[in-house]
Amino acid sequence: MKFSTIMRSLAIAGLTTNVSFALAASNGFDARQSAMGGAGVAAAKYGSASLVNPALLAKSALNEKVALTAPALGGLVRDSGNLIDRFDDVKHAWRTLDKALDSGDAPLAAAELNEIFTDISSKKNASANLSVAIALAIPNDTLPVALSINTWAQGAVRAQVSDSDLEFLEGVSNGSIIPTKKDLESLTSRAEGMAAMVTDYGVSLAHAFTLGSVPVGVGVTPKVQRIETWNYKVAINNFNSSDLRGKDWHSQTVSGNVDVGVYADLTPDWTVALSAQNLIENRVMTREVEGNQAAFVIRPQAAVGTAWHKGPVTLTTDFDLTPLSGFAGIDKHQYAAAGAELAMASWAQVRAGYRVDMRGNDHRIVTAGIGLTPGDNVQFDLTAMAGRMRTIGGVAQLTFLF
Repeated sequence: MKFSTIMRSLAIAGLTTNVSFALAASNGFDARQSAMGGAGVAAAKYGSASLVNPALLAKSALNEKVALTAPALGGLVRDSGNLIDRFDDVKHAWRTLDKALDSGDAPLAAAELNEIFTDISSKKNASANLSVAIALAIPNDTLPVALSINTWAQGAVRAQVSDSDLEFLEGVSNGSIIPTKKDLESLTSRAEGMAAMVTDYGVSLAHAFTLGSVPVGVGVTPKVQRIETWNYKVAINNFNSSDLRGKDWHSQTVSGNVDVGVYADLTPDWTVALSAQNLIENRVMTREVEGNQAAFVIRPQAAVGTAWHKGPVTLTTDFDLTPLSGFAGIDKHQYAAAGAELAMASWAQVRAGYRVDMRGNDHRIVTAGIGLTPGDNVQFDLTAMAGRMRTIGGVAQLTFLF
């Protein structure tokens, strides 16, 4: 995948210059979780617990340091049909045909544009998930607290090629139609894009106690959500990914929501957990463009997870119980993830994982990452993600301890 394609795919989500998913159950990307396939419901560290499962914040204690994650930045793009580059090919072929109308070479130019239109009409959506988050976790043996801001976004673009345009271009290419510039301007094929960006402003509280002989923790994150959507639709030859963020396509609303979580340490080495995010469903309509609207649905998302930790080794798995948030009418995603971490030394960890969409609507992802602690007060985590058909992503995260 070319670097230019990656950057333009990132712009699909409307975040390239406008930052104020998703793996497994959480909205957004935590580097350690992402490196283990997206599994973190039972394995997340207390410093990032507010982004994954607020109950795990209760695993902090008075002897732990305050943790500031600033920032966690990640993205995952999918463009299996090289759609973004093909939009550029449309522009070039369109200009060539426009010039050819005066030179008499219209049949050849129309055949080229017709070939591109035929190809692009069969392409799947190009899509992207992005997130950026900061979190401040303050340990306490009674009521640990965390403050977090998590911006997560998803978007997709597609081509809508009309049959009448294909018939027209075929007629020009075989000489049965003599085109004019007005005919070219009357073509009806469109480029369409939808994007949503949600910013969560949350305060997480957790409490640990013993149920019988089993250590248990519960957590809650009430939050304010700013929800922004874009509904983009233009003539196919006018597609520009940077325009997706334009005010002509944009709408915004503010609402409230809440996350909850629970964990239990069944043995000193074995933890099971449940995380539920966005308990209040919210259906947000985009701006109406050319008579069309889309609905972005913030869905209640629940996942169960388990983690086993022994010495330098951590093994963890997550299973989504519900589909993730997304646009109505777009394929839903519901993941199973598994991963492992090996502490090579006190200052270095290596991680790997695997994720699969149980609904079969997304490519399988292989993940890997490293964690480095060059001193007592800084942790740096880096993750790479890759899948079939031009699926690629990464996460970088910096955490300060004090």
